[in-house]
Parts: sequence; structure tokens; C-alpha cells
Amino acid sequence: MIIIEEGKLQFQFPSDWQVCKYDGINHFYYNQVRRCEGTKAVDILAWSGKELFMIEAKYFRGDRINNKERILKGELVAEVTQKVRDTIAGLYGAFRGFNEELQPFYRQLLSEKRQSVKIVLLLEEDRPPERAKSFKYRRSQLQKVLNSHLKFLSVHCHVHDCSDLPKYFQWSVK
Repeated sequence: MIIIEEGKLQFQFPSDWQVCKYDGINHFYYNQVRRCEGTKAVDILAWSGKELFMIEAKYFRGDRINNKERILKGELVAEVTQKVRDTIAGLYGAFRGFNEELQPFYRQLLSEKRQSVKIVLLLEEDRPPERAKSFKYRRSQLQKVLNSHLKFLSVHCHVHDCSDLPKYFQWSVK
């Protein structure tokens, strides 16, 4: 099992996957891509052998009021959209620079054979039981807007939390 820590969350991936903490300190992004001012990156890249996952984790527990505004004003969608766009640009740079560490990820992204690319926003937030329906609706709206903004990249966006991550993703979060 491959374990990646991201803030207060622990991601677990099957051991035969290729996984990296893309925005990690000893990484191509940290040493090369972020030199371009304002560049952002997703947290984790994971290649299953069939699908490429770009994962952005947001832990909003304990700060619901401030983060509710970020969600409602569209700031979170803009941030995730920029992170995905900049990550894809960074992977292209890794391809052009023959970066071996990122080869499993850019090889699939830039392949003539269209591989499935899933963008996953893992959004952990305080959710009072009486408001569960409104949270589910808000997440579905976030997913709809993300898919609309990133449609030009032919990716599929998903918004989940730890409790509703689909089993077919084959990875988990604690």
C-alpha cells in the first residue's frame, strides 16, 4: 500500500500504482515549475494503469464560515481550475525536459490513446446532520461548474469527501 499524507488526511493507494505528491518539496514542481510566478499545483497525481487521477484535497473542518464564502463566491472553483491547468502545463514541461520521475503521468496524459483523466476535489467540511441534503446539492453544483470550466481538457471532475469516495476509484482517504 502506498500512503501519502496531505495535511490532516492520509491517502491510501494500491501498491502497484504510480503515485506522487506533486506539490511536494523535493519535486519537479517545487524546483522548476513554481519559478513561474503564480503557478499552482494539485496535491497528488496517481496512475492506476488505466486512469490518471489529479487530486486536490481541501480540509475545511473547523472553519466552515470562512470557507463557505470561498465556495459560494466561486473562489474554490477558480483555484482548483487553475491548479489543474497549471499541473497539466507542468507535466508538459516535465515531458519536454525528459523528467523521469513524472514519466508515468505525462506519458498517459500526452498519449495518442485517450486515457481517462479524473480530477478529484476531496472536500472535507463540517456538515451538520440537518443540512446534509444542502451539502450534497452544493457539492453536485461544484462538480458541475468544475466540469464546465475544464471541459476543454476532456477530463472528468468529481467532488467527494472521505465518507462518499466511490469504491471503484480503488483508493481511500482517512
